[in-house]
Amino acid sequence: MIIKLANVISCSSQHPSYPGSNLLQHHSNSSWRCAKPGEMLATVIFQLAEPSCIKGLDIGNYRSCVVVVTASTSLEPDNWIPIVNHQFLTHDEAANGKFRDQVQIFTKKDLNPDTLNIKFDRVKVTCMQSANLKELFGLSFIILKTEVVVDLGLDVFGRFKLKQPDDDNNKSLDDFKEKYKKMFDNKKTDYKDKLLTKVKEIGMNNFSKRQEENKEPMKRPLLEKLEAGKTEEVFGRKNKESNNITSINSSKDKDEKVANNKPLVRTPFGDIVPSPSSKTTKKDTKKNESQRQSTSSKKRSLSPEQNLSTENIYKKKQDCLQCQDESENKICNNCGRLPEPRIVARPERTVKKTATELQKPKKLFSKLFEDVSFSLSGYVNPQRDDIRRKALQMGAKYIANPNTTNKKCTHLICAFKNTPKYQQLKNHSKIVSHSFVEDCFNKKTRFPWRRYALDTKASTEPESEEEILSSSSPPRTFNVFDEDTDSDSNY
Repeated sequence: MIIKLANVISCSSQHPSYPGSNLLQHHSNSSWRCAKPGEMLATVIFQLAEPSCIKGLDIGNYRSCVVVVTASTSLEPDNWIPIVNHQFLTHDEAANGKFRDQVQIFTKKDLNPDTLNIKFDRVKVTCMQSANLKELFGLSFIILKTEVVVDLGLDVFGRFKLKQPDDDNNKSLDDFKEKYKKMFDNKKTDYKDKLLTKVKEIGMNNFSKRQEENKEPMKRPLLEKLEAGKTEEVFGRKNKESNNITSINSSKDKDEKVANNKPLVRTPFGDIVPSPSSKTTKKDTKKNESQRQSTSSKKRSLSPEQNLSTENIYKKKQDCLQCQDESENKICNNCGRLPEPRIVARPERTVKKTATELQKPKKLFSKLFEDVSFSLSGYVNPQRDDIRRKALQMGAKYIANPNTTNKKCTHLICAFKNTPKYQQLKNHSKIVSHSFVEDCFNKKTRFPWRRYALDTKASTEPESEEEILSSSSPPRTFNVFDEDTDSDSNY
């Protein structure tokens, strides 16, 4: 059913030939358009003949990009609730003059279900077109629809007459339903408890039956044979060679067991591990005795006179005092031998320490660059962030936009010459390459900056700084994102 529009409450813009009142009654040649070209928004507010629920819309567009339909009630006239928001044309189509006068139909399914049951008194239509400012835009028509439910009060359904419900019967049915629900809710069966009880009963019955039968435990003949040492019956006999080898080894084992009365120890390959007592056998003892006798027989036996002369010479060598007075190269006339060499204490050599062996000044790794404030130029991520991270870990301060007036930037880490920062900070700060930071970080020492200077004049001048060693390792945890960073530009 179509909702009638009573009148136009207000209109923001309308052409004298195409006013907003043309939308009250739909005609083929009538439409509503804005007053002048160049406007970007136009609105019309209608008063409905009766408060009704909007459950359908038909919109005929005339060169508008977006059409918004809202509605309000009599209780809250300024609270506009959105019903439809539809785009008929794109910005490019309107700018290029590709206008298509379309008709869009919105059914109950296309609308918001929360607004279907609200009875509205007013409807507001908003048209927008900001792409082409030379054209007039608006609507050709708008139709609002609703649904009407008619109750004729008939008790007939086709050829059948409907039975009129009695109040008493309805009450009895409701009471029966409530009682049935209560009974059904109270009777909640616990299947878990029943299953547990049944499982226990079955288990006890089976246990009692086994005890009554007095069944013997299962026998395992193979295990019994292995425990008894009858491996041949279980695994079968091997080849003759293996049997002969095992018989020989067993005979040897028996002989050794009888000899030593000790259990044998074997390796995983079957070899016998010799015991410490069995290392020296009888044959070895006989060989040693024979060797001793042969060596003793080869030695000459000295006569008693020769033995006395040797003892006297030995005493003379110990008691001779002339050997101590004479020089080392002459033979002593008394004892007939060279005197013992004298131990002379040599003076310790004083070794000159080189420059590398001298103690160098030391600092904590986190304070090697504590007096350095630097800036970067000519580097792009990830190399830029890596250089900045290493310098910050050694205690340096990063300056994104350095100035020559305050002279806070002491070092400029530059990729190549003649960058904007290079020209700005030349003769104001120390300009070095990225290897200055990387070498100091990797070798944990602060080197003089002139070794890494980009300018050839600065690198040829004598070094005015000393190398500083770090007394601790670099910290492992460091967050680069806590510091201020600048853009990845060559500036």
